[in-house]
Amino acid sequence: MIYRIYKGNAPEQWEGKYYLKCKHQLGNSRIYYLMYCNIIKNMPNGRLKIKVFGSRYNSMIGEKIRYVNKSRVISVENFQE
Repeated sequence: MIYRIYKGNAPEQWEGKYYLKCKHQLGNSRIYYLMYCNIIKNMPNGRLKIKVFGSRYNSMIGEKIRYVNKSRVISVENFQE
């Protein structure tokens, strides 16, 4: 699977450890992309509390707190294109 990622500079607050795997789908068209994220906390129900930077794969403006399944977060070291 080929993932898109923002081509500019990484966010200054990003710790450089994790990506969030995402999918944008409209009809039969799918775009898979990675977003920069920091893990804030492991939740008791097996999910992660993360801070996500930017908007999709085309902007690094803004940040949001999200709760996601552990399977959607991948370490930079383990990611292979």
